[in-house]
Amino acid sequence: QWAEKKTKKSVKKTGGSKTTITTYSYNKKWSPVVINSDKFQESYGHDNPDVMKYESSTWTAAKVTLGAFNLPSSEVLRINTWTDTHVSDSNNTTLLSGVKPSGTGYYVGENPSSPQVGDIRVTFSVVLPTDITIVAQQSEGTFVPFVTNNGGSIDLLKTGVYGKDFMFDAAKNENKAATWLIRIIGICVMYCGVSMVLDPIVVLSDVLPFLGNIAEIGVSLISWVVAIVTSFVVIAVAWIFYRPVVAYVLLGVSALLLAVPCFLKKKGSKTASEDPTESTQLLA
Repeated sequence: QWAEKKTKKSVKKTGGSKTTITTYSYNKKWSPVVINSDKFQESYGHDNPDVMKYESSTWTAAKVTLGAFNLPSSEVLRINTWTDTHVSDSNNTTLLSGVKPSGTGYYVGENPSSPQVGDIRVTFSVVLPTDITIVAQQSEGTFVPFVTNNGGSIDLLKTGVYGKDFMFDAAKNENKAATWLIRIIGICVMYCGVSMVLDPIVVLSDVLPFLGNIAEIGVSLISWVVAIVTSFVVIAVAWIFYRPVVAYVLLGVSALLLAVPCFLKKKGSKTASEDPTESTQLLA
């Protein structure tokens, strides 16, 4: 099918205003769902089929067991060791018109080596019986999440055979990674907020192009410092009683980030105060 790609680029104008230039490009790609070409910016010559002749489907076994226990559907769907499989025509059934074998599946179209818009590839994947490890509560021949005293729940599943220590360590690491990802996103959001607050400075400075570029760099640096320092302080306050070492490290890094600009400013003032004396000596 045809797919539309939209690219935006902001261009500064003299006086501080910005113009956004949007470029649309089109290329062919395989898609499991219908791409609505009516919403394209340039739909002429990029028409896609209105419906998918054969839609993707997933069938789940009615009964999946782990030893003597039946796995609930929520656990079965988490076993995602998919592998491509070939469906043989054991009954020698005649294929529909326009359908031909291709690889491990079938191809609906003229030439698989030269796909055209509207062609369809049909492939098959299966999750074969495999070893899994579950950490959950046994209940009436199946598994349910274990509810902890603080209201949380434990429901872990991994493909393969592992011990309890590995399962809990892996869960902790995943939780840490997710937590830091949220924190990094928070820092980036705060940076955007501070940048928007200081953006009028850049706009005013854009009257002179070279001054606007300098202001943009300065505002970006200040925004990053404010975002990182504020975020680190908030995280440190939250951890001060539970992880004091980490909290003090974050506070130290924040103090260092604040000290560097002050040091550079002090050094610059000292250099500026020494320059007139040297110039006077040269003029004399």
